[in-house]
Amino acid sequence: MTLLDTPRDREQTPVAGPDVTRISTWCGVASTICQLAVMVCMAIFVLPHAGSPGDPALERGQRVLDAADTYRVGNYVFMLAGVLLLGFLGAIDVRLRRVDATGVLATVAVAAGTLLTLIWPFAGVLHDVALDTAETGADVRILAGWDGAAPYALAFSALPRIFLLLALVLGLRLAGDSPWLQRTGVAIAIASAAGTLTLVAGAAFPVLALSSLAYELWIGALAWHWLRDRTSGGS
Repeated sequence: MTLLDTPRDREQTPVAGPDVTRISTWCGVASTICQLAVMVCMAIFVLPHAGSPGDPALERGQRVLDAADTYRVGNYVFMLAGVLLLGFLGAIDVRLRRVDATGVLATVAVAAGTLLTLIWPFAGVLHDVALDTAETGADVRILAGWDGAAPYALAFSALPRIFLLLALVLGLRLAGDSPWLQRTGVAIAIASAAGTLTLVAGAAFPVLALSSLAYELWIGALAWHWLRDRTSGGS
């Protein structure tokens, strides 16, 4: 064995294969596209079955029960779209560790992103449980009350969203990259903080909804920016 062929050298030799970091970054784009598509489809094809919030609870509950299969399909697709963010966390981890050797930003971002993929989509699971409960003969008015599960879960998920956004903004700042993403990221984090007040006051929901839409678009824009970035040995 020569000095040119040591075990250590062989371990450091790049292995040919797919660019997994780039694939992970594409998950960020896919997450945004799928989330927006699901929001539109739910608003058009699923949620109208329940009628308007001002309708009597018994009537709304019965309408939801009559469309139970439609709601289950919608909840399932909603959950699938939500977990796509998990794929993007790999690229987030790689990018943040390049600019922060301590790994603090990467750890915070991955932990917050993981919580995001669980809390918001889990509202679909809870709604399925409510459908099952109503189908066993329970008072169908329970389904009208369970309409609150989605906005409450979204408001709760906005808390880890703030940590994810700020970790990413700090990473961009350390890299000296994309000032507009930095500024908009901070603005969305502030709006998300205000949106969490939905947990105590329903009047804050419009702020929550707008900040959530802005967050989805921001994640897609960040992923697309990274895909186009070839200057940092990027993905």
